[in-house]
Amino acid sequence: MTETQKKNIAWFLPRPKKDRYKGGMPLYAEEWLLDLARQILGQKAINILNLFCGMNKYGFRVDIKPDVHPDLCCDAHKLTKHVLQTFDVILADPPYSTKESKEIYGTSSINYKKWTNEASQLLNPGGLLIVYHKYVMPNPEPGKFQVVKRVFIGSRTYHVPRVAIYFQKNSCL
Repeated sequence: MTETQKKNIAWFLPRPKKDRYKGGMPLYAEEWLLDLARQILGQKAINILNLFCGMNKYGFRVDIKPDVHPDLCCDAHKLTKHVLQTFDVILADPPYSTKESKEIYGTSSINYKKWTNEASQLLNPGGLLIVYHKYVMPNPEPGKFQVVKRVFIGSRTYHVPRVAIYFQKNSCL
């Protein structure tokens, strides 16, 4: 990867998606995040797990809310009990707080270490775990992952910006 490719980047996306799903990504965010993943991996075709998918539309979609019509409705803390295949990219948009977990999903708080461990088991060596959040989230396991990209995502006035962090799983694992 060149020095230019290693730099952090910023995107300013104009408006929400038409579905206006509470907790959803802004217009174009999902597509742009996955396009960047393809560039980082140097692959046109990638096998995607879309975790905490909400109204996202790409890959194998997993959410705890049946009303968003995911491919699999399950708790992210128990992901490996339900998913048997592995993926090149896992795009995760978890609730940002215990309050949002309760309001949007009707669940208790999300345990970052637990769900990232579950996701890691389903990620191919060299694959990307993309965590989309309002905070700069820590490396889930520094011995197993390295940060390869951070993307600041701003949208409209008075809306909290987001950060997408691309964690790449070591190839030798």
